[in-house]
Amino acid sequence: MGRTAQHCKQCGRIIYFDGICISCRAENERKEILAWSQEEIDDAVRKICDEIKETGELDKESDVFTKLVNYRDIDTSEIAQVAFEKQLFYPFEMYKDASDEIIRAMLEMLSQDNVDTMLGANHLLSCLAIHGGEEVFRSFMEFEKNPRKWREKVYVNPSVYATNGGWSYDSSGNALKTIFDKCYPMVKGTPNEKEHSPVKIGVRTREKCSHCGCTMVNLMEIDGRDSRLQFLGIDGVIKAKCCPNCIMWSDDHFCRYTVNGESEIIYEKEPFNTENYMKDEGIEEMASNSYILGETPVPLRYAADWEGGSSVGGFAFWIQDCVIKHCPDCGKTMKYLAQIQWDTVLDGMEGNAYIEICEDCNVIAVLHQQT
Repeated sequence: MGRTAQHCKQCGRIIYFDGICISCRAENERKEILAWSQEEIDDAVRKICDEIKETGELDKESDVFTKLVNYRDIDTSEIAQVAFEKQLFYPFEMYKDASDEIIRAMLEMLSQDNVDTMLGANHLLSCLAIHGGEEVFRSFMEFEKNPRKWREKVYVNPSVYATNGGWSYDSSGNALKTIFDKCYPMVKGTPNEKEHSPVKIGVRTREKCSHCGCTMVNLMEIDGRDSRLQFLGIDGVIKAKCCPNCIMWSDDHFCRYTVNGESEIIYEKEPFNTENYMKDEGIEEMASNSYILGETPVPLRYAADWEGGSSVGGFAFWIQDCVIKHCPDCGKTMKYLAQIQWDTVLDGMEGNAYIEICEDCNVIAVLHQQT
């Protein structure tokens, strides 16, 4: 027996249970955390530390911890101290503000051939990547140049782990930033506000995909001339074009852009499945979304959560692994630009779309992840 369709009691969206939708629930939780006083934050940090001290794990308070890091960018130094004493290395963000002494101790652990922890080198590398800094940078390059025995047990080089922290380095040892240093959320607006927003999601084009026949869309259009977006260094309008159907079945799509708003697909690979599941109704639903660029910047990890929503800049929420592509033209590491949470613009769609950019070659990558 099927469930009865009804409206979310907060936003009116069609759902199949009584109450409010997942997106509204997440938004309410976000607003609650944003309204917390410093005293409430300090109390939550004490509870997090107490759980780690008592159990050696972060389970009951893990959701609060993630939200405090993402929405309030709390100082994690006290949590890192307690976690390190218990040899707890997950969630990695606990070590964002770890002391120099803890960082050196972790690097010393990695300098050994056999890492003395049940969790192994991969968790230590991820924690250190989140922290970053000159000492971590130099050590990662050393571990890559002169691998320890634990390298046989991890799948990628330290430079790939570094992208979890928004940085990396090239083969010559030059430091690279893989994120932008500001973040703006996409928030719901009115039709008039959307018309004047410097960022738009899901703008339909007149082109059809050569593989499946689906209508191509500019998954995101960004006008970098807006004062809020000056940190992007884009002097004009760029468009990230893709086939919204094929991207679900492909590793990535690449397009070349101009700052005059032109965009063309390049290096297009035939997807695993060429059947078109994205009918005109879906394209219209995506194009009719009401999202606009938020007025003020938010913490860099604001959207790095399951229900983090869509954003420009900052960190992404990687459903699988952090994947920073290499430019198909120059081979350099690209830079994460934006994230779109699919179910906010297309009901029933799972996962996130990610947009990355090579500013040197005017190339954009679009990729998709889901559970």
